[in-house]
Amino acid sequence: MLGSTAGAALYSVLVNIVLIAAKLLVGLLTGSVAILADAAHSFLDLSASIFAFAGIRTAAKPADEDHAWGHAKAENISSLIQMFLLGATCIAIVIESVRRLVVPGTVRVAWYSFVVVLAAVVIDIVVSRYLQGVSRAHGGSAALEADALHFSSDLWASLAVLVGITLVAVFNFQIADPLAGIAVAVIIGTTAIEQGRRTTQVLLDAMPDRATLAAIERILQSDPRLHGYHALRARQAGKHVLLDVSVHVDGNLSLAQAHEVGHAVSQRVQRELPVVTDAVVHVEPVDDEAHG
Repeated sequence: MLGSTAGAALYSVLVNIVLIAAKLLVGLLTGSVAILADAAHSFLDLSASIFAFAGIRTAAKPADEDHAWGHAKAENISSLIQMFLLGATCIAIVIESVRRLVVPGTVRVAWYSFVVVLAAVVIDIVVSRYLQGVSRAHGGSAALEADALHFSSDLWASLAVLVGITLVAVFNFQIADPLAGIAVAVIIGTTAIEQGRRTTQVLLDAMPDRATLAAIERILQSDPRLHGYHALRARQAGKHVLLDVSVHVDGNLSLAQAHEVGHAVSQRVQRELPVVTDAVVHVEPVDDEAHG
């Protein structure tokens, strides 16, 4: 059975520590900027995993007097910080790689270089799938999904490094190493921009995905007690969706009956769509004959 999101984030931290130590040691022994760039990537992944762990722990705190809506957006803030860290790493790798292109260095590729890089590829695949599985099992976690994305980008970065050191080892094509470093930077930068864009949308209270909105609308349209709705608004906070909508009910209903209809609609939405954790339903009376 898959573990908790916090446990998965902690597991990610431990894996990154091992990867950093191995890549840094091999990078220093061989002088490979590509492997050192990959080690830097893993170091940033470690920082990202720590932020993911902190974000998940904070997001789990219940609502209080100062945070009536809870702390769920801590996950999104954690995710955005991770993207800034990736961006900083990308710039640093490009600078060092360009320097190596201008002032060529000698890279010594040893057998253990391939062992570490290939091991990193396998670990990246396993951990990325594990984090994605835990995220799905718990209804979606922005911090864990960002962490899984780091490992996915690390996978492609490691493959780029593998190509680079292979060209150096087989053809003594020394320039392949800094070019592989630049390839790593491009992969990291692409990851940071895409995840940063998605996280920023959540922090700006963008509407959830179309599938979720369509499911909400389907529930509202299928309820025979409702005569329409308007002002449907929804926003995301971490893995949760918060809904606010005004529904039309028969104007002949008593206040208590209208309230009961609104409460029932709210409960149904949250029951059928667990991702919606708060549904505020405003009830407005309408002429039943005009909307029959």
